[in-house]
Amino acid sequence: MRNLPLIGLVLLLAACQTCPVVPPKVVHVTVEKIVPVPAELAAPCDAVAKRDNSMGEAVRLANARAAALEECSGRMDRIRNLAPAVQP
Repeated sequence: MRNLPLIGLVLLLAACQTCPVVPPKVVHVTVEKIVPVPAELAAPCDAVAKRDNSMGEAVRLANARAAALEECSGRMDRIRNLAPAVQP
């Protein structure tokens, strides 16, 4: 019991230790802005179906799929152009 005040005094003196004051560091954070995609650009690409097994159908199907791919690629380009240019 006699040591209790002494322990309390030691704890109080230990709590009074000075620490050097360190100023806060300034941190620059790049925030990415999410750009919403319009519904007409997010529509699924057209799938061209085969009708029969003829040479003319193969040509028609190849041309239709090429046109669908070109249209879909154009939409992807417009989606990429929605985001602002990132400057380092």
